[in-house]
Amino acid sequence: MFKNYHGLGKLMFVFAFITTLAACGSTPNNYLPQAATNEINSTDIYVVLPQKEIVAEIDRSSVAAAGGGGLLLALIDVAVENSRASTAEELIQPIKDSLIETSFNKLFLDALNEEFDAVNWMKIRDVKLISDITETTVEDHYKGTDAQTVTFINTNYSLSPDFSSLKAYANLSMLPKSEELKKYSEKATSKKAKQYAWHNDNNIYRDSVIVSSKLNSTTTDKEENAKVLANNADELKAEFSNVARKLAKQVVSSMNTTEVAPN
Repeated sequence: MFKNYHGLGKLMFVFAFITTLAACGSTPNNYLPQAATNEINSTDIYVVLPQKEIVAEIDRSSVAAAGGGGLLLALIDVAVENSRASTAEELIQPIKDSLIETSFNKLFLDALNEEFDAVNWMKIRDVKLISDITETTVEDHYKGTDAQTVTFINTNYSLSPDFSSLKAYANLSMLPKSEELKKYSEKATSKKAKQYAWHNDNNIYRDSVIVSSKLNSTTTDKEENAKVLANNADELKAEFSNVARKLAKQVVSSMNTTEVAPN
């Protein structure tokens, strides 16, 4: 689901682990049935955002794919991607320095709280930010609440490979805790669902949303774009706020979308 990002190496297992909550399934999304929205009486929401600073996407090398595969070509891909990652890190460092006092995490959390103020059916009790992640994060927070449903919003943000756009992603999932709501689980009868209440097979809702904003004064030249952004921090800060609000709106719009009843 997520692309590879330089600067997040030690956190990649986190994204792989948490995103399975929303990524698994035979369809791109699974919206709540209308009936389920009428039965929810309490929800705790956890925004999973361990990222502390802006990162840059890198384009994947396709030498092996173009050449028919093989170990040697795969090693070339690795070398190419490592080189691109090193270049991206060098270019993005001045941008990181210019944003040191700007927190996307706070901007997004504030925007979410504002959007959720207009959502009554979820009966939201709390919206919490999770920035310290372990392999049992979902399990721990699922077990630690007595809310009827638990929602996870797994989020990250990045610059495009050519430094011309700011992007933000959110994978969303809702797990039931009450027996009344478990009848809406996607795969309630699966072995994993029965064994682990917090397993993604028990999701009663899941979706993924992406927003992107083209940055002004950028071209197709990555190096030049990086210089422009580093020297125009105010513009990038404004786009941080803009993208955080856009992502929050998309998240809530998705959660307000219910499954179409069959004819």
